[in-house]
Amino acid sequence: MDLLQVRSDRRLVSAVLVFILVPLFWSLGLEIAVYGNDLPRLQARLAMRGLAVLVPVLGLLAVRAAHTRRAYSRAVLAIVLTMELNLVNNLLRPQGSMLPMRAALMFLIVMYVALPNSFARQVWPPLFYTAGVIAERALWLTSDAAGDFATDVLILLFVNAIGVVMVHRRVALEREIAIRFRSEQKSRFAAQQALADLKVLRGIVPICSHCRKVRTEIGDWQQLEQYVAEHTEADFSHGVCPGCMREHYRSRNPAES
Repeated sequence: MDLLQVRSDRRLVSAVLVFILVPLFWSLGLEIAVYGNDLPRLQARLAMRGLAVLVPVLGLLAVRAAHTRRAYSRAVLAIVLTMELNLVNNLLRPQGSMLPMRAALMFLIVMYVALPNSFARQVWPPLFYTAGVIAERALWLTSDAAGDFATDVLILLFVNAIGVVMVHRRVALEREIAIRFRSEQKSRFAAQQALADLKVLRGIVPICSHCRKVRTEIGDWQQLEQYVAEHTEADFSHGVCPGCMREHYRSRNPAES
């Protein structure tokens, strides 16, 4: 089940990372256009943007190479660092610059929806990112939205609340599916084992034509009752059939002799 889940999540993450790289490459040209006259700041921002591009590329390779849940979990967690690097990149803006909330919301949606992981590893990165965005919004930057600071915080908290609920429901659903899958596997194994035991008695059973003993797989000879008891769930109870009763236990009447 874990392997199947890793394959499904791996395809989703790979597709998302390819789409993430498009705006990241586009932002490199935007940085040059905005900070072309400030070479030191431009170099710092380009370095951060380059790192933000490198991490998803390495993460994509790691995700595609992951074949276990643990390896996949570590790879996705490393990819999330790309989102956190955006916090550092925001601090390189001049004080009082606008902080585009649409970028923050996009990163939150990607972390909650498109990077499935364990509950803790999927929830704490966007919560940490949200705390960083709120701190930057309060102390360093302004918003490009029409609302005030309280409105920005309310929107961020609302998105996080929805994201946490979605992750919790997904993890619970995956746990339920895994339990049912394991139960089905156990039932299937038990059925196959019972069928295999049944086939033992459906094959050719070598039996002595005189004493009716059965030859086992290792060459020993067992009583028929013992052989059947060891290969099935059946037990024997003894009685005397009418024919044997007449032959072996008929009364010895002198008049009959």
